[in-house]
Amino acid sequence: MTTTALSDEELVAKYREAGGPPQGTPFADELFSRHYSRVALWCLRIAGDRDAAADLAQEVFSRAWMNLDHFRGESKFTTWLYTVARNHCFNSAKKAERSREQATDAETLDLLGNTPAAFDSALERAQMIEVAEGMMSTELTPIEAQVMTLHFSEELPLDAISRLLRMDNPSGAKAYVVSAKRKLKAAVERWRHSQSARKGASHEGI
Repeated sequence: MTTTALSDEELVAKYREAGGPPQGTPFADELFSRHYSRVALWCLRIAGDRDAAADLAQEVFSRAWMNLDHFRGESKFTTWLYTVARNHCFNSAKKAERSREQATDAETLDLLGNTPAAFDSALERAQMIEVAEGMMSTELTPIEAQVMTLHFSEELPLDAISRLLRMDNPSGAKAYVVSAKRKLKAAVERWRHSQSARKGASHEGI
């Protein structure tokens, strides 16, 4: 039976039976030829440059070959491979972004238009973050929440997010960040007023 007639999972099994390095084997070559174009397209959406995407795709397959023993067959090979691609591309984008600007927890809180001191001083930092996350889930649209999570949690640059989510609006992901910030600022003001009112009621009851 030729390699082209085998499934991805069968090719991986054949490689393991051979017991040799994956590079240069017909099994690895077949897997590479089947999936390179899709992996490269994924990398292009993150990198935004064909040369950089080609380098990333090569690195993804190198990582996949190095970690092929970690594939347990609990999911499709493509699912596992694209997880490797996603993680590697996201990590590469994060490194590139950090070289331009260092992201911090303070910046994440600033997206609400407030520094920790602007919140009730009795709240701990972890509580403030929990409040912010709760607001994101209740105040934002799914796409706004996704963009904010990718940008502030995954630390992906906005241009990479725009490509990843295939946004064709002029401002791309930035438009959703601006909209989300506006909604979150309004939510913070309502929250602060409710906290003040609660304090007032508590003091009156003493």
